[in-house]
Order: sequence, then C-alpha cells, then structure tokens
Amino acid sequence: MSFNTKAQPILLDSSYTYGNIGKQVSYFEDKEAGITFDGVKVLEKRGKFQQSKSEVLNLGNTKSAFWVKITYKSAVAGRDYLVIDVPNIEHIDCYVETNTQLIHKSAGSIQPSVPGVITRNNYIIPLPEQGQNPGVSTIWLRVKTNNILLLPIKMATSENFVPGLSVKNSMQSIYIGILLTLFVFNIFLFFSIGDRTYLYYSIYVISLAVYVVGYLRGYSYLLGDQFRIMLNLYPHLFLSISIISGILFSSKFLNLHTLFPSFSKVCKALIGLSIVMLLTSAAGLKSISAILAQFLSISSAIILWTYGILAYRKGHAPAKYFILAWTFIAFTIILAVISMEGILPFRDFSFQLVPIGSTIELLLLAFALGDRYRTIIRNEQLVRDENLLLVQTQNQRLEKLVEDRTLKLSESIVQLEASNAVKNKLFSIIAHDLRSPFASLVSIFSLKDMDLLSLDELKMLLNENKKNIDTIHNTLNNLLYWAKSQMEGLKNQPTVFDLKLMAEDLVLVYSPLIQAKGIAVNLQAPQHPLVYADENQIQLVLRNLIDNAIKFTPPSHSIGISLTKNKTSIEVCVNNTTSNSNELNIESITNTSAFEATSGTGHEKGIGLGLHLCREYLKGNGSELKVNISGRSVSFCFQLPKPGVADTISL
Repeated sequence: MSFNTKAQPILLDSSYTYGNIGKQVSYFEDKEAGITFDGVKVLEKRGKFQQSKSEVLNLGNTKSAFWVKITYKSAVAGRDYLVIDVPNIEHIDCYVETNTQLIHKSAGSIQPSVPGVITRNNYIIPLPEQGQNPGVSTIWLRVKTNNILLLPIKMATSENFVPGLSVKNSMQSIYIGILLTLFVFNIFLFFSIGDRTYLYYSIYVISLAVYVVGYLRGYSYLLGDQFRIMLNLYPHLFLSISIISGILFSSKFLNLHTLFPSFSKVCKALIGLSIVMLLTSAAGLKSISAILAQFLSISSAIILWTYGILAYRKGHAPAKYFILAWTFIAFTIILAVISMEGILPFRDFSFQLVPIGSTIELLLLAFALGDRYRTIIRNEQLVRDENLLLVQTQNQRLEKLVEDRTLKLSESIVQLEASNAVKNKLFSIIAHDLRSPFASLVSIFSLKDMDLLSLDELKMLLNENKKNIDTIHNTLNNLLYWAKSQMEGLKNQPTVFDLKLMAEDLVLVYSPLIQAKGIAVNLQAPQHPLVYADENQIQLVLRNLIDNAIKFTPPSHSIGISLTKNKTSIEVCVNNTTSNSNELNIESITNTSAFEATSGTGHEKGIGLGLHLCREYLKGNGSELKVNISGRSVSFCFQLPKPGVADTISL
C-alpha cells in the first residue's frame, strides 16, 4: 500500500516562525526496528511513507522504530537547527543529506551526551551550513523508545531560536522554584513539629517533582548524564513513590482510617498496584509501567478526591483545599491521557498540562496543610487560654460559690423566719376569731339543754350566729388549703372547664347571704367561656373574691362579676362598692405579704388569709391578681388561658 508523501519543503527564511512542523513531514513505522538507512530510502521511493496530519506526532506506546522524512531549504545566512522538543526518547538517529555530504548524528535519553547534539531538556541538532545557492536538503530521523512516543519536531534559524525557547524555559523555572520551596519548607516543618503528615507531603513533592520536572520535562540533565540516564531507564520508580506517599498523606491529613474504616482496603489496593508498577519499572518494563501509570494516576486522583468530599461533609474544614487540589490534578491528568490516546490532538501546551496541574495541586495542598496547622494552633491556644483562665479564676469561683451559698442560706433563714411569723400570727388569729363563735354556740346549746331557752329564743339566737358559722366555714376551708400548700407545695392539675357555670354555682351557694344583706349580683359572661386551669384552685379563688365582695358591700348595693373573652385568655373581674374607701385596709389588700384580719360592713370576721391564697393559686396557674381601687369602687381581676394556648399569662 502506498501513501502520498509529496509535501513542499520547509522554507527557513526571515519570516519563518519557530514552531512544530508535524504536518509538514512524513513517516514510516518499522515494526521490527531493523531497517537500515539505505533500506528506508528504498521504501520512501516506493511510497511507503505517509503524510502526518498532526502538529505533534503521537506514535503510541510501542516498541517499533519510526523513520521521519523532513525536507527543507535554507534562505538566510547563519546556522539552522533541528529541535526534537521532548526529553525522553531513548534512541535518536539523524541523517542529513545535502548536495555534497551525508551527516549522521546520534542522541537519546539513555545515551551519554555526544558532540554535535545539544542534549538538555530536548535535543538540538545544528544543521550543516548551506552555500551561496542552497538547494533542498533532506533530514531522515529515526526514533525509538520503549514507552509512549510523542514527537514534537521544530526547526529554527539563528534569528528565532533563542526567543522561541525563552518562554518555555521561564515557565519551567517557575515550576522548579515552587516545588523546591514547598519541599524545603515542609521538610523543615516535619523536623520541627514531628508530624508525619509533613513528611509524606515532602516525599510526595520531591518524588512528583523528579518525575514531572526531571523525566517528563527533561530537566534531569542539570544533575549530569548519569542521573539523566538512570531516571530515563526507571522513571516510574519515582511515580510509584509519589502515588504511595500521596495516598499516605491523604489518609493522615483527612484522618480517613478513623472517619472511613473501609478506606483501609482501598488504600492497600492502590499501594499494592503502585508497588507492582515500581517492580515493573525496576525490571525495565517501561511500556507496562506506562500503562499502570496512566491507570493509577487517574484512579488514585478520583478516589482521593471523593474521600476529600466525604471528609468535608463530615466537618473536616481543611478538606476544601484538598478537594480543589485533586480536582486540578485529576482534570489535567485526564486531559493528558486522552491526548496521548489520540482522542484530543496533542499540542505544545499539552506537555504543560501535568506540570501546571501538579504545581497548582501542590500549592493547594500546602494551603490545606497551612489551614490544618492554623486550626491545630488555634485549638491549642484556646485550650491554653482556658487552662490559664481556669487557674486564674479558681479562687474567684470558689469565693463566689461560698458567697452565693451564704446568700442562699441567709435568704432561706429570712424565709423561714417570715414563714414562722406568719404561722404564729395565723394561729393567734385562729385562737381568737374561731374560739369566740364556737364559745357562743356552745353557750346557746348549753342553755337549751338546761331548758332555759324557748324554741323562738333558740331560733333567734341561731339566726344571729349564722353569719359567724358561715365565716367559720370559709375560714376553715382557707386554712385547710393553706396547710395543704405548705405541706405538699402547689400541685396543679389543669383541665378544661366552663368558668360561667362555676360563677353561677358560687352565686347560688352565697344566695342566702346575698339576700340577707339585700345585695344584687350582676353576672356578665359570654356563652361557654372555657379556660385551661386547675378547677379546684380557681374555684377557691373565685369563692374568696365573691365572699370578700359580699362582706364589704353595704346593703342595697350591687356586686359585679364579669367574664370577658380576649384573644388568648378569659379575663375575670369581681368588683363592688364599699361604704367608704377610706375605711378599707389598703395595706391588707395590695401588699402580697400582709395578713391582716378585717371586718365587713355587717361585722363579718376574717383572718386575712383569703387574698394570700388567691395570689398563690393564680401564680401557680400562670396568672396574677390585680387590684384597682377608685373612689368607693374596688375591683379584683385576673386572666386564665383558653384551651390550647401554651403561653403563660402576663399581666
């Protein structure tokens, strides 16, 4: 099968621009790598060469040798150059045919430098100078490598050669400077702090730098021919070390063995494959190592990126830089691999993908380490500050504790003294106010037993003492409730009940006293004013307020009981008109701690306990008793919540 190899010669004149000439050359694959120079010329005449269609020849991962034919014509004075702008081709043979001579030069990544070829991070072959009337010259280039073969070929004149190289060298000098700085700084941190995370990171930086800068970009020549040859013989040794140290660094940095115990299996699998790649590289199987390198570089980057996201979601804040770092390196590795596989065209910039991606990755990982270190230092500082504050305030806290307990003890003593005083006063009142009515009743029944009283006289005396009996009944009820609250405390059992029905029942109970005094009771209430409170306690409150209103209302006057619906509560008001507000004991009504016995308009007796119980029971139900005195009118009001209203009442 023949190919069309006709192409115009490359004209090296003053307008020529330094760049790839891949589309202007033709090539032939020697699968057995045994064809000689004379033999390949015969094959070229038979049309066995094929025209290249890409700027950078991507010849695949093969053991074949490739012959490349380049024709050119020099139209300017001075030296011309052929540049093979890639560092890791193992064998290069260059044959230059002019009108008068044939020149052969050899070079390669596993060969020592030879005169006539400038071996740096590429191979620069000076071409023979042409005479006054130069013709078309031909370059036959034979290349072979036991690895992925990428072949960027450039030609240059004396005028454009140095400017063409300066930009690339400047960029790669930046890579080298950044990587060396990161390595030195972090290895210093490891020896200073002793944290193995910095050791793994430092090994990752230096091994990745050797592989990317030394092997992929060819700067191993700076350390001499022996190191350059060794690195090109076993390049994936350093990539294996880089992947292993990167996995160990990630595990330590993200605390993966603790956060995700399953990572141990993944970690062992990746490290195991990296060791396999190391062994194949040490055995000189560069082709197999290159395949493993592509697979491990992509898979480890994606796996570590995934675990970084999971760790960040679990609260590991420094992982955000880690995620960005592996995003960059994974993206650039994938682009480089699909370019090597021919899915995307390979260009000069494609050679910079891995160096740029790895440099950005290492910088972001350095930021992640800095953020982690800052977090550790901040936490340690907080602990130190807390310990120092604890030591400094220990005595103050103890003194404050003693002071608080002393104050509480003093308050308890005062409360006990006040409670004891109230108890003594109440029993004094009880002894005086309850003894007299009972003594009167005993005297009446004694006279009856002695037949000294007629039936009419007995009825008259009993009617006169009826108000004393009512007073005794109410007083005993209040005393029993007060005693219960003192012994058991206030225990609420709230239920839903109708406040209007309760008020109507109490008015009915007190109707004999109301009629005897000639008092009118006006009850104003909506239908079914339901409240949520302790029914027994509220009944006691309402009974005491109605009892007080009857006691202090002059004959022929009225008492008002109003139930008003609000948005969240029912307001209860009991008001009455007194004979003279100046005669009221204002202190006993408004002072929450006062216990003063008072007498009603009909000389009804009391012990001053009723209002105190009202206040206590209303407080237990989330309410408060309000007293309003205006002229001769006295009003007692409180509010109770409606069913389903959780908020307590605040008056």
